[in-house]
Amino acid sequence: MYRQRELRALRNAQKPLGRKKKQQRLQRKIIGFCLLVFLLGFLCGRVVLAAEQAMESWLPETEEPVKAEQREEEPVGTRLEEAGRDDWESGLETREIWQEQETALVSSVWEKDSGTGYEDEQQNSDWRLRLVNQDHSLPEDFSVELTQVGDGHQVDSRIARALLDMIEAGKRDGYGIWIVSSYRTMEKQESLYEKQIDKWKRQGYSLEAAREKAGTMVAVPGTSEHQLGLAVDLVSSEYTGLDERQEETGSYQWLVKHCAEYGFILRYPNDKTEITGIIYEPWHFRYVGVEAAREIMDQGICLEEYLLQNR
Repeated sequence: MYRQRELRALRNAQKPLGRKKKQQRLQRKIIGFCLLVFLLGFLCGRVVLAAEQAMESWLPETEEPVKAEQREEEPVGTRLEEAGRDDWESGLETREIWQEQETALVSSVWEKDSGTGYEDEQQNSDWRLRLVNQDHSLPEDFSVELTQVGDGHQVDSRIARALLDMIEAGKRDGYGIWIVSSYRTMEKQESLYEKQIDKWKRQGYSLEAAREKAGTMVAVPGTSEHQLGLAVDLVSSEYTGLDERQEETGSYQWLVKHCAEYGFILRYPNDKTEITGIIYEPWHFRYVGVEAAREIMDQGICLEEYLLQNR
């Protein structure tokens, strides 16, 4: 009897110790789990930071992306396509022929003013078809009435409705389309161009070679359609890079199929670099009006070719 009482007393004395050990083990597990979560979060942060730094060192200097409703110039991505540059160089002879043809074209589309550039020839020209490229620059006093089409973005007021309708139609069909670049002032274009020059100079190019290289990536100030107010850079909400992968997105494929319905064209197609002087840009869309847009997109030609056909 006495022995049984001792055993019960011993078991009762051990119970608090067992509970205490269990609590200690539970606390150690909780602390260990918290430390593990903290360590994983820290490591993920370092990986993301390292990836961003690596991307910044690899990608060209661009402006930051924004949505159609929210943003300011260019997203993360690269306009550097050596293949496009090689195409441009190999097409120099073809381009010289085009320059001669375009010279003849100018007289029927733009009348050379005694001042600094080309003036609209109202009876023979259409503002929607104004040609702006390396050989046809805007006059220094060029101006355009602008309308906001998103935070930080403006375009020629005459195309704002068509642009917003196109983006909304894409959204209804399930495709997010973001504006990443729109109208640019001369100062903005000069800044982008100079950054490209500096970039190539840092890579060992001479000033002349750097300017030539930069001109295939960012239009020389005064020759950019963005200054015209009729061009926008559009990317998919799923992928915002300014590179050829943009053509793989559903948004791009939707745009190529439907842009002409709203008066827009893909301005710099993949096989027209020797004519346009600009690398393939599956993000750059230009307003030319519905009739011209349908002809251009249906025939698979560029604006220069269309103007020569219809001069």
